[in-house]
Amino acid sequence: MNPQSKLAEILLGIGLVALGLFFAVETTEIKVAPIYAKVGPTVFPWIAAGALIVLGVLFAVQAWRREPRSPSPDPIPGQGYPAPAPPAEPSDWRALAVISGALLLQMILFRTLGFIITATFLFMAVTYAFGSRQYLRNAVVAVLLAVVVYFGFTRGLHLQLPAGLLEF
Repeated sequence: MNPQSKLAEILLGIGLVALGLFFAVETTEIKVAPIYAKVGPTVFPWIAAGALIVLGVLFAVQAWRREPRSPSPDPIPGQGYPAPAPPAEPSDWRALAVISGALLLQMILFRTLGFIITATFLFMAVTYAFGSRQYLRNAVVAVLLAVVVYFGFTRGLHLQLPAGLLEF
């Protein structure tokens, strides 16, 4: 492991901790009605925040403690040199950009267009970013998934998601 990748992994861990702290701070701003006795709308955000913080710390500590690999491995006695590790796959920055852009658009248009439309667009963007070009199938699945999630949250859990243009 070269020093640059070690630093990158440590920074990634710190970034996860920062994201978890952001979730925790934002979770404190959620208004909870007195009707909720123990399990309310803040349970899952607290779990996500805690998991991000713990995993970020563990990731950063692991990267910090990891010893750099020697450039040429020593032969294993009686077996010769170990097989080289396969090269790592390059990062797909285009997919990351497409999904990040779709998430940003969903955040911007969420209240105006509503959950179903923005979630459908997000699901379609993810399938496109991952290489699927079966647009009709992806659209049908995205709409069905968005509708099921919408009604699951609004009718099943009694949590409000904006309907936007599709006000029922």
